[in-house]
Amino acid sequence: MTRKLQLTLYVVATYLAVFGILFVFAPGVFERITQTTLADAKLTLLYGVHTLIFAFVAFMAASEKEAASKLSLTILLVTAGNAVVFGYLLLTANEGFSQVGPPLIVNFILTVLLFLFRRG
Repeated sequence: MTRKLQLTLYVVATYLAVFGILFVFAPGVFERITQTTLADAKLTLLYGVHTLIFAFVAFMAASEKEAASKLSLTILLVTAGNAVVFGYLLLTANEGFSQVGPPLIVNFILTVLLFLFRRG
């Protein structure tokens, strides 16, 4: 694994962990930061746990040499999937740019970096 890929995976792990913690423990803070209303507390909790699990997978991929290839592919798929969903929400005008623009940009950049660094 290259050092660039490892650092990118640590960034992804941190990004996912921060949002996962906000979803699980401080959804009100998340709503204020993103100017979004979370409609369903149960789904928010579920998404928070999902996000924390993938943060842990990204951390494992960054720290484990043996399984890094498969785990980094998993994280690449997570960030790409997030970018597609946020892009869809923006293009269909279901959400405004202030709600989905920042996570779209972050996930797109992380997807590109993971794709490039996995090849290197």
